[in-house]
Amino acid sequence: MKTIFFLVAFIIKSSISLAQPVIQVEKQSFVNVGKSGYYWQDTLGNTPFEQVEQFKTGQFSKGTSSIFNGGTSGKVWWMKLRFKRNSQTLPYLFIGYANIDSIRLYYRDMQGKINTINSGMFNLQKSDATLGTGYVFPLQQVKAPVGDIYIRMRAMNTLLVPVKLVTESVLNHALIKDYSMQLIYVGIALMILIFHAFMYIVTRSKLFALYMARVILLYFIVMVCYLQGYGLLLGQQVAGFILVHAHFFIALGYICTILFNRYFLKLKRQLPQLNNVFTALMIGWGMIMICSLWDARSITNALTQVLFLLTSLLFLFSSTQVIIVRGYAKNNLLIWCYVFGWIPVALVSIYFVFSLMELIPFQPYNFNLLTLAGIIEGILISLGLFGQRLRLLARHNAHFRRQRILLHEQMEGYREQLNRKHEKPAEQLSLKALTELARSRDPSFMKRFRETETIFVTELLQISPQLLLAELELCAYIRLNFDTKEIARTCRLSVRAVESRKYRIRKKLGIDAETNMHAWVLNLTKSS
Repeated sequence: MKTIFFLVAFIIKSSISLAQPVIQVEKQSFVNVGKSGYYWQDTLGNTPFEQVEQFKTGQFSKGTSSIFNGGTSGKVWWMKLRFKRNSQTLPYLFIGYANIDSIRLYYRDMQGKINTINSGMFNLQKSDATLGTGYVFPLQQVKAPVGDIYIRMRAMNTLLVPVKLVTESVLNHALIKDYSMQLIYVGIALMILIFHAFMYIVTRSKLFALYMARVILLYFIVMVCYLQGYGLLLGQQVAGFILVHAHFFIALGYICTILFNRYFLKLKRQLPQLNNVFTALMIGWGMIMICSLWDARSITNALTQVLFLLTSLLFLFSSTQVIIVRGYAKNNLLIWCYVFGWIPVALVSIYFVFSLMELIPFQPYNFNLLTLAGIIEGILISLGLFGQRLRLLARHNAHFRRQRILLHEQMEGYREQLNRKHEKPAEQLSLKALTELARSRDPSFMKRFRETETIFVTELLQISPQLLLAELELCAYIRLNFDTKEIARTCRLSVRAVESRKYRIRKKLGIDAETNMHAWVLNLTKSS
């Protein structure tokens, strides 16, 4: 008896699990019905509808996610939906993703005749209803009250199929609501682009030019025209070109972003090893560009996902190392926004790639997450760039102030020399006495040096009147035969700072790189 009971229960459970769910169109809101669909992969790619229609439910696989993810292999998939409506309701099938190469819709009308609708990016007809971000199919001839529709679809890039079965009123209301939010995102991105264009015109900095290229390529072309499907509004030829060569625009956008990140963080000096890694990534993105021009989409799909994830994570890592760990922005918190800008991009890239790889289900909000992360990144990166520009202006202002002070001191020195012309000549000191004054950092050292080595100072100023007081002081140390380390120790400067000052003096005095500067100064003294 127990055996019979379990057998009956198993049969009932199996029949329930195999039963095709029926979607109530009248009560259906604007949500994806992917979980209610059944799917079958056509490995041959040419199975006729009549044969697919005869398949039993068990030959299909039940939907596990609200959005069907057919992968990047370019295989043909069939989707079966069953819905119920009354005779007065006109149902619509809405596929909210435009980047599908071909869509073919099959259903039987009231008389049992097969109706076929061909659509998709490369099969668009003038009569097709396209909304910029997808395709709309009226199903007025499907037999009522319960009808079956079969969708044959294929995409060489990524087959994502968000399908909705709704009434006309629900469709119109929801599309207006969704498109208004997308227009807000586009408006914010346009403002970011205008800001960077204005800053580039004012500063002529390549940082703003490179980030403008990122916004145009990765946001407007890839996210808006490609992922969200607005390329259809520009015409079928433009949309088709973007679809076929989408990876070219993605690769070019990331090459511009890598260059932008390298220049902003000065990676060649700050993190040379990581700079070499970014060079290797640029080579990888360049290979994707070449493959995309050949329309080798099967090769570029997987490689783009890997490089997209790796590059986004390295942007966050490099900015954290330079700005936070190395203290690049310790006096300017606006530059910290540069780090925060890459955080949402890195997190969303992980989630998005894992969704495309079918490690986690693809959800309806995935596209919005990518768009929102791009907007947040644009705002924060713009603040970081503005903070860096303020930092550079502050450094330039400080430099000009120091130059003005040195020029004032130099003018005061010249004025003192003119006032002393008719005074009693000062006592001449020996080179040994001047050396002791220099090493003891006596404040009167330069005054006594000018009095003792008047001819030497005059000769220098005749060659280059632009020499500053600090540069004359360094020439004085060279005259006393101090080497670079002694000068750095005496002036309490770094060796690098002394070498930089020597370089500027060489340019002003016209000393070429092959000439020993110490020997040149000593010879000038002897000739004087």
